[in-house]
Amino acid sequence: MTVEDDPRVNSCHSLVSELVCDCLRADGDTYHVAVDWRDPDGEAWGICTEGVAQPHVVRLETAEALQELVRLSTDPLSIRGASAIRSMATCRAATFGHDGQVFLCLRHEDNPPVSPNRELVEVAERPELLTDTDYFDGVIVNPSPLVNGG
Repeated sequence: MTVEDDPRVNSCHSLVSELVCDCLRADGDTYHVAVDWRDPDGEAWGICTEGVAQPHVVRLETAEALQELVRLSTDPLSIRGASAIRSMATCRAATFGHDGQVFLCLRHEDNPPVSPNRELVEVAERPELLTDTDYFDGVIVNPSPLVNGG
């Protein structure tokens, strides 16, 4: 059995994606965007070349679009995905590591996520990891029109 076919890995991946989407969409928040840096003829959400890639702001207008991008972004085996997804309405944000970790930046009044299965997914408050960083600021060097989907 490969890692991709491992039911435990798939369950963990699904649980992380669900927790992230629930946090981002809390209280009816549906205005999420991500910046897709891609080479001029590159695939959406693929590997890009520094100094060549151009930013494309992508609206994630449906729960399905958000879920799909979060799943790609949290999958440590995927070479596709966003580095950050942000709500333009509430500034909630998620940034993704290369090993399945997700950092969520929520509002003070938001409830923190609670893992229904702590053997699969650990949720911890770790503000010291984000102190003096710009993970959620986002950078757009060149103006680019908003596009729907990828």
